[in-house]
Amino acid sequence: MLAVLAVPAAASAASRPPTHPEPMITSGSRATRAAHPAGAAAFGTTTTSYNWSGYDDSTDGPFGTVTATWVQPRIRVTGTALVDAAFWVGLDGDNSDTVEQIGTEGYSEGVAGYDAWYEMYPLYPVTIDMAIHPGDVMTGTVTWAQPASFTLTLADHTTGDTFSTGQLMSIPPELASAEAIAEAPSSETGVLPVSDFAIVHFSDCAFDGRPISAYDWNRINMLSEDTDALVTKTSDLGGDGASFYVTTDCTAPHTTVIGLDRRWHRAAVTLHLVARDNPGGQGVASTAFSTDGGATWTTGTAVRLPAPANHTGDGVHVIRYRSTDRVGNVERKRICRVLIDTRRPTPIAHWAGLARRGARCVLRYLVRDARPGSPTATVTIRIVNRHGKLVSKTVLTGVVVDRLESYSFTCWLPKGRYRFTVAATDQAGNRQTAAAGNTLVVR
Repeated sequence: MLAVLAVPAAASAASRPPTHPEPMITSGSRATRAAHPAGAAAFGTTTTSYNWSGYDDSTDGPFGTVTATWVQPRIRVTGTALVDAAFWVGLDGDNSDTVEQIGTEGYSEGVAGYDAWYEMYPLYPVTIDMAIHPGDVMTGTVTWAQPASFTLTLADHTTGDTFSTGQLMSIPPELASAEAIAEAPSSETGVLPVSDFAIVHFSDCAFDGRPISAYDWNRINMLSEDTDALVTKTSDLGGDGASFYVTTDCTAPHTTVIGLDRRWHRAAVTLHLVARDNPGGQGVASTAFSTDGGATWTTGTAVRLPAPANHTGDGVHVIRYRSTDRVGNVERKRICRVLIDTRRPTPIAHWAGLARRGARCVLRYLVRDARPGSPTATVTIRIVNRHGKLVSKTVLTGVVVDRLESYSFTCWLPKGRYRFTVAATDQAGNRQTAAAGNTLVVR
């Protein structure tokens, strides 16, 4: 274990939880190569950790200096349990048992708090007498000078406050890595839940005076140690190779559809896609939909399904839709359906009716309706006497089209000759051009 010389006794503000950052706790997840900006190093790796997120390089050392600027994020208080997040730059910690680091943090135990600190791990952190506020623009720098001394500097560009300390080590450090990190600090019981800090932006990150993209970098996402669920995620490097962000917003938006129903329609249908981000999220960036099975996607929130008179729009239309938030969380693809039917049904009554008074009477009929279209129709059967007076009217719902049907009833009509007609309206509201009819004789 490295000894640290001339270090003030570890001091803690009354409001500061007894926590400290630690070396990276690896998750055991397999690292994958990731895309990187033009002009970047030949390699970059995306990996995971149970307490770190951000960028580091643990293969191109030794490193002598690291610096980065970040904007102190506001902590969202969601309960009374202790949560914490530290934002820092440092040397070592990845592939070594020491960390020389300086930064800020935001924590909550029912009330949000902020402070600044430095640490020569494995010693506990030392609180810096500097007031930290959400939105403060901070720059941290850690520099090593032979044989074993460090200078740790923290500047608050918003307030003008600056802190610097020199620390001596009894043996040469490993200088195995350089990093700019958002961390879930640890207590005596293990890694703490990370504060909901929404998003922290890092910029002007440099390892030995060169941007992160000049190295074989590691982009680190943080997982839950209990469930391996994503806790924080780290963005791609910006075009300058020296900027990125880390966010606790790992939840995709949810899109609902306004104007959707299960009915068949004979006119054009317009759906409105309304997306909402999760509480504390960074907001919805875009919504897109596809009407061709996902082959092409259109950005927009209004989907119009036409119902042309030539019937080419008839049938079941499947709409796929999804939304993306401002930090790249993409909603899983969702599906809805719109039913269009512009064709009129055609009732058929080729079969005359014959009945005895007081006995069952059966009237046979058929409703033709072109496919695709409404599978059922509402049928109205009217019976008139020889003077044209309506003597019976019956409405039948859910009648299956393109199938011979029958209407049966006990006939108490006086003996004589009658006429019955069959009219049909399909589920979309299309009515037949003309009702079908035939004779009914009651003996």
